[in-house]
Amino acid sequence: MKRAITPKIQKAETVIKAVDPKLRVKKIKPPGTKFRVNSKSVKTAVQGLITFTTENPKLKNRLFEDEQFPLFLQINSVKIPTGHSKIVRISLKHSTLTPDSDVCLIVPDVKGIANKNHDEHLVHYEELLRRKGVENIKKIMTFHEFRTEYETFELKRRLVELYDAFLVDGRISGKTVKKCGKIFYKKRKVPTSIKLQVTKLKEHIEQALCKTLLHLHPNGDSFTVQIGHSKMELADLAENVFSVLEGLEKDFPGGFENVRSINMYSYRGISIPIYTTLKNQNEVVLPQVKKQKIIDTVSGDLSTRLHSKARVTPKGKVIVKRIKRKIKEKE
Repeated sequence: MKRAITPKIQKAETVIKAVDPKLRVKKIKPPGTKFRVNSKSVKTAVQGLITFTTENPKLKNRLFEDEQFPLFLQINSVKIPTGHSKIVRISLKHSTLTPDSDVCLIVPDVKGIANKNHDEHLVHYEELLRRKGVENIKKIMTFHEFRTEYETFELKRRLVELYDAFLVDGRISGKTVKKCGKIFYKKRKVPTSIKLQVTKLKEHIEQALCKTLLHLHPNGDSFTVQIGHSKMELADLAENVFSVLEGLEKDFPGGFENVRSINMYSYRGISIPIYTTLKNQNEVVLPQVKKQKIIDTVSGDLSTRLHSKARVTPKGKVIVKRIKRKIKEKE
């Protein structure tokens, strides 16, 4: 069935074909039609959410006039993703941080310099950032300092509250994230990996600070991603919403077809829907998760205990068994 053409568009096509019959007219879709989300409706939802949160009498004692609060998108999936939990970072057009935000950079220890010479490590990286024109780093922390001085949960909680965002050199990204703990995930401040060796380091760091975190998990059908804060322009927030939609199409399990609904909300505020669908679950296809290789049980003699054998199961359980030996009588 052909799509209905308005009289103005039909008249324009007639004029163009009269000039050149071989010329084809390319129809331009309005913004937001790809995901069936209207940009104007998004701006209206943002404005209504900010107004309700700031003018709510129950929240006036908790929010100051000049205090900003974060804005989020709640994403509900049609099918629950399978596989292990992982972090997906979606690039936004506008950063959720402000020029006054404090950023902490975790760097590896410089080879050839002892760990006790802490100041020499900092001077090395301060000179590197100065040469590259980077000025938005509040704190430089070595991995040795992060590993030794922030071991307990309480110390990590204080560290998370001190800074608005964390960056980490890609060479130590894996072991740094493992040391972070649950508090970094809860506060949505898991360090973002960067490369300190790139030529345009300043632009590279700015791009990293424009990313927002999406935690994918198989524990339910609800996911949360931050799109900005209440002091941002409405147009910038709307563009960030569509950046998230593009990221869902690319990185969300099953793509945007697996999205049931999207709601916009803030802490202690209302939830405003901007997208919903009644799609059947059978219409959504999730990517297949690779099965892990089955590891057989391994057994052998123990060198630390006499007359004993150890058996390790595929799940990592260690079973130690003592061997009974018969003693023969000497003739």
